[in-house]
Amino acid sequence: MRALRLLYLLVFLTTLHGAHAQSKGVQQQVEQFENNNDHEVVIKQINATLSAQQFSPEDKLALQIVVIHKFQELKQWDKCLAYCQQQIAEAHRQNDGYAEASFYKLLGNTYYHIPDPARALEYWRKCIAISETSGYTVLLEQCYHNIGAIILESGSNLPEAERNFQKSIELSILNKTDTTQLGNLHYRLLATLYEVTGRVEKAGELYTKVIAKARLLNDSLRIAEALMFYAKVLVKEKKFDKAIQVGKEALLISGRIRKLDMEQTALDLLAESYVFAGNYKEAYQYMKQTNASFKNRFNTDLNQKISEAEAKFKTAETEHEKNLALLKAKKEKQVYLVAFTGLLLLLAVVFYSLYQRRSTRQKLAIQQQVQDEKERLSRDLHDNLGSQMALLSNNIETLDMQFRKQQPIADHMDALKGSSRQLLQTLRETIWILNQEQLSAADFFDKLVDYTHRYLQAYPGMPLRIEEEFGETFTLSSQQALQLFRICQEAVTNACKYAGGGELWVKGHADGNRCSITIADSGSGFDPDNLPGNEQYGLRNMRQRAESIGASLTLTSKPGAGTSVTVRL
Repeated sequence: MRALRLLYLLVFLTTLHGAHAQSKGVQQQVEQFENNNDHEVVIKQINATLSAQQFSPEDKLALQIVVIHKFQELKQWDKCLAYCQQQIAEAHRQNDGYAEASFYKLLGNTYYHIPDPARALEYWRKCIAISETSGYTVLLEQCYHNIGAIILESGSNLPEAERNFQKSIELSILNKTDTTQLGNLHYRLLATLYEVTGRVEKAGELYTKVIAKARLLNDSLRIAEALMFYAKVLVKEKKFDKAIQVGKEALLISGRIRKLDMEQTALDLLAESYVFAGNYKEAYQYMKQTNASFKNRFNTDLNQKISEAEAKFKTAETEHEKNLALLKAKKEKQVYLVAFTGLLLLLAVVFYSLYQRRSTRQKLAIQQQVQDEKERLSRDLHDNLGSQMALLSNNIETLDMQFRKQQPIADHMDALKGSSRQLLQTLRETIWILNQEQLSAADFFDKLVDYTHRYLQAYPGMPLRIEEEFGETFTLSSQQALQLFRICQEAVTNACKYAGGGELWVKGHADGNRCSITIADSGSGFDPDNLPGNEQYGLRNMRQRAESIGASLTLTSKPGAGTSVTVRL
């Protein structure tokens, strides 16, 4: 469900909301602060400014909202919560109802980020209680929308979510925001609710309204998004021809704005629509486009990484040549000055010779490092994506064979779409890690937990337990993070395949000097000394990855007592 991502967008945007009457000078300051990515410096500057100068309540509130936004960007949730509570108490003492209601809303936004939906709802409702009494309609519109979206995401008490969306729509008309992106979002989520509750005809009517509003706003991204939602409704109504027409427009717009994920979704949607329409030939063609899109993305990203590595080498080589030229000029001057002394000339020649040898070794070392990095990158992408690409190709061939035999292909298409999604997710994770020069152990652990949750969707009978303790910051290089992630992926896969049930634990610990990750299960276990050949290969591969980053890997298991794999850095 996309309600969560849309709610996040709204929470992010409304975090920036300020009073209507803030001065032009403060507006400019707010824009400068928001565009400054040195968040801690901005917080200090704003606090110093607020202490040194007197501001109107509206201007003060606008600057304080930036402070809260910066705390959220830094993920300093405790400081953010404490700051909001402090400002609520001060606003209450000064009888400033608007500021008090605004900080209740921001406090709810912060709890949503943590995430703690129950507390977020509690504080948004407190904002509503004050705003309804005082007529703060903008705050009311935002909070009703937030509450409706979070209830819709939970899937329970949908009538209450519907009432909240209807109130937010009424308020958007009153506030003259119904023609904005935020106002259009109210209609979009209400249409989603209608679709979820089986009122597809009403959902379709609202989606057409959302599309029309997005066209007026010239918002291509929202147009494509709404078209795809509308196409799904048309499929449910068995209006396959129209669903195909709408899906094609969505695909065209997604390609024009270069949104690969949306383009992929549009291709899948068109293939599905053609299958329901009984046109398997067209469905097959769109699935071929899907496969081609994945291959192109894979090759593009690989070439980009290789180009970046070559660019780094060329930069280092240019800098080296520049330094060599400067040093050579300096040496020539020294030789000219001491030309009358043969000993000094001899020393200069010897020094120059040694320097040349050293420079050559450095140049060769740089070239070897670049080559090693290319090979490591290619090998890692091949090992982890090559098998999935092979599986995707096999599924395409099976689909082609079924199509040629005029046999049903719906089940094979589901398998193919699943393989495609898994391949795209693996590629995203690999690129995300490679793009990080360094990342904290805590951020790495969050990424690992997200992956494990997704993987366990195929094993619903295996509950997940998370244990983490991250004290001082421990950072990982991109190579360390990538190899460690692959080891953990292998451990999670083995636990799900061979444990035979039980619980799965993912544990993380880090302090200033050490970091450890443990994947453990309470399943059937095994005798490590009597592993089959293929499983020994998998364990050997995990150990080699650990050794390549200077880590140790410990595997403990016993029949009937589960299995534990621990990597320590």
